[in-house]
Amino acid sequence: MEVGVILLTLVAYGLAIYLWVREHTPNYTVAMLGSHLAVLLSPFWQALYRFSYNPTLPALYRLGIDERLQSLTRLQEYSLPRAVFAAAWLSLLPALVVFYLYRHRWWFPGYVTSILTFTLFVVYHLMVDIVVQRQGWLLFNGDSLLPLGVPQLLLSALMNGLVSLGVLAALLLTRRYSITSLLWIVLPIPLALSLLVHGLLGAPLYTALLLQAQSWAGAIGLLGTLGLVFSGAHIIAGSLERPADWRQTI
Repeated sequence: MEVGVILLTLVAYGLAIYLWVREHTPNYTVAMLGSHLAVLLSPFWQALYRFSYNPTLPALYRLGIDERLQSLTRLQEYSLPRAVFAAAWLSLLPALVVFYLYRHRWWFPGYVTSILTFTLFVVYHLMVDIVVQRQGWLLFNGDSLLPLGVPQLLLSALMNGLVSLGVLAALLLTRRYSITSLLWIVLPIPLALSLLVHGLLGAPLYTALLLQAQSWAGAIGLLGTLGLVFSGAHIIAGSLERPADWRQTI
């Protein structure tokens, strides 16, 4: 598995570098590098949202997190598999594809198209998560259903879809920037968005989960997180509503 993931990653980077040279667009490569930076936070999200990767997968690093809110004596260990780290760019693949379509005038920014794009991003991440789960690489530490019967995979897909939409907006806004500016701005964007979406917008839900709140409190936390996620998608889509000046598109 790991060898196949590494080979696929090398092919993806080769294509990104080819587009960099051919179209003078380093945005693809910089965004892909940023995805590896963002995935380093995975053990924290595993602890907050109660999932983990198969412990038999070779790990890049492991992190022990004290779960006193769930058990008085348990120190749970979470790992970031090397294959997951290598394949982190897959989380941004939809944004990179749409950015490519935009540059070639096959995708037009606007509120409706952005909402539809967000929906496609969610479907993409949901399909990837389903495949990973069925292969036994993704494990849930408890019930795979959240309050109100919402599957954890659906919430994960919604959050990752919002991160992808945010990265797409950043790529569109910085499409003419120099490589130096991209390294300062676009490289940390996936990490910043991951902190915002999983760390801040998800707070109403994971706080209720960690405190083992009653079902009604968990439902309120879930609804709060979903409301924040959809509000975020609405705000980003609204920022892309203004028509683009295609004559200035590089």
